[in-house]
Amino acid sequence: MSLAVYEWRKLFRLPALWAFLGLSLLFNALLILSLSDQDRTFLNETSADAVLLGQRVDETFSERLAALPETENRAVLLQSVTGLEDPFETYDTGILKNFYRDIVKDSPAAAAWMEWKYDLLAARVDHLARTDAGMDLYAGPVTQGSHQFLFGTLLRSILGEAAIAAMLGTLYLLGYEGVHKTESLACASRTGRRLRRTKVLASLAAAPILLALVALPALGLYFARFDYRGIWDASVSSQFNYLTDMLLTRPYLTWGDFTVAQYLAAALALGAGLTAVCSLLAALCGTLVRNPYLAALVLGIVCFGGLGLASALGNLKLWLGYVLACFQPTIVWLCCGGWFTELGLNAVLPWQETITVAVNLLVLGAGTVLALRRFRRKDVLT
Repeated sequence: MSLAVYEWRKLFRLPALWAFLGLSLLFNALLILSLSDQDRTFLNETSADAVLLGQRVDETFSERLAALPETENRAVLLQSVTGLEDPFETYDTGILKNFYRDIVKDSPAAAAWMEWKYDLLAARVDHLARTDAGMDLYAGPVTQGSHQFLFGTLLRSILGEAAIAAMLGTLYLLGYEGVHKTESLACASRTGRRLRRTKVLASLAAAPILLALVALPALGLYFARFDYRGIWDASVSSQFNYLTDMLLTRPYLTWGDFTVAQYLAAALALGAGLTAVCSLLAALCGTLVRNPYLAALVLGIVCFGGLGLASALGNLKLWLGYVLACFQPTIVWLCCGGWFTELGLNAVLPWQETITVAVNLLVLGAGTVLALRRFRRKDVLT
């Protein structure tokens, strides 16, 4: 444990790390401040009204809303909720099934997987119709924009910054002795060679801490400007929320029931797992490639090359390869605005983003263990 503490001390006393975290906070603050005051005012007023009136959109809600003192935003909200009906009672997932099956029809296996996925999704639509999830107000007409900013734009920025910090921090710890010309001395004994395992475990434990250091200030600033008191218990599958993929718009169909608070907690938990995956990927590269600068180059090629590979496979209509390429952590990161939904062309399994993170943790963990065993037998002078 004392060795791990020493490694954490080296990492968290690194000035460059705190400079990076400061720049990340500045960038996230600029993102948040770029939102219009009109949307912020509308969301805050809608949230306050929801506290008074409840979240469910029905005739009673509309009547009580109409009885409140009139404002321009309240008039828009009243107009948007009057006469609404539950869209899930009539929604047919066959539209999505036919659309994506026709796209991947050149690959029979991919087409069959798409059909299977959307057949499973039909049961979720029936469940959402029974529970009246679509009748939740959420944030009214600004729901989709605010949801996509929080869980698409801001969360993607937070996770990207945390992943970069975790990967570079891992490479820094693994390459510390090499950069300071003390690697041969540190590895002179068998205990010294096991120091790499301690470094990997220390960097893995530091990954969620780095995510917290990025996420807490950014989310604190966001929720200081946007009042979510009346929104936390709303279903994210409200009819005001939707996703658009390849110009096809669909409701926000999640594989489980999520309120806004539950969805945020689940997204941050999955984000912690994704940050750990990135740390393990860096550990694998840093163990196999002992030069930290070359290891960083290899890591960049793996991450960005994987994105390019998925794009190329899609353009070439090699759909089976594309489907498999979507099990990369970088694809999961890009899709964070639609986590726990059907994800369109980017998934063939329910909960694929969660499965991908779990599988990557297991595969990269096993790969790192094998790489560490190889290092213990390697001649460090070569």
